Amino acid sequence: MSQKELIYKHLSNSRSLLIVLDACRYDSFLENRHVLGGLRLRVFRTYSSGSCTRDWLLNTFTEPINAVYVAANPWVALLFKDSKVFKAIDDVSARFWDEKLGTVRAEHVNMVALKYLIKGENLIVHYLQPHPPFITKTWLRDNESPASLAGSKIYELAARSGKARREFKRAYTENLRYVLKYAKKLARVALNLGYNVVITSDHSELLGTYAPLRTFKLFFRKNLVKFLKNWLPYAVGYYHVVGHPCGWLGKELCEVPWVEVW
Repeated sequence: MSQKELIYKHLSNSRSLLIVLDACRYDSFLENRHVLGGLRLRVFRTYSSGSCTRDWLLNTFTEPINAVYVAANPWVALLFKDSKVFKAIDDVSARFWDEKLGTVRAEHVNMVALKYLIKGENLIVHYLQPHPPFITKTWLRDNESPASLAGSKIYELAARSGKARREFKRAYTENLRYVLKYAKKLARVALNLGYNVVITSDHSELLGTYAPLRTFKLFFRKNLVKFLKNWLPYAVGYYHVVGHPCGWLGKELCEVPWVEVW
């Protein structure tokens, strides 16, 4: 069963909570599942319908679904603002965007989600972690850059430098552990209120992949000079792919966890 089918099946029941971790790798979740200690978990591997949030949203939510979407990721409101796919959208990023960090803290997501849990609403809660920018301290963060560019700057650094990639992996793991602590708190409240709880992700994350053929298709442009300038560093292995490019061919970026919690 595809992740899309699992999502619609899960949310067809009353009092259902779907927690979405942004850019969470399946293997990273397994390695850090101990953060959810005290909760019983049944973990599966599933495949999402997109290698980036935009594609995942458009390919997954194609039919109306009886759920309120509490979203730290701005893409949800941008794509579905005028649609009737969801019962309602609460755009946490519009009210609680941290200008210094360039992201939305998980504690603010929980604060908004709690009021819907108390009301008994079916709920999708979409955190922005472990996706960068990172909440925890890291030298990858450039305090002089605008927060809106923080994520792209981090990816550029990690793509070009082995030292930066090692730091990216460390900070990514810390960011995952950070968000899992808040997901655990939310799941516990939901379970106490009689909810069915599942944790999943919109897409995975590349932590430094050498992929000359896939980057060829990713960077291909009619302007030969621009194309070669962008692609050659990846072709010779000087750069590695870090992040989650839209339209990525292959299952690496679609492999995500499906975690039933009780």
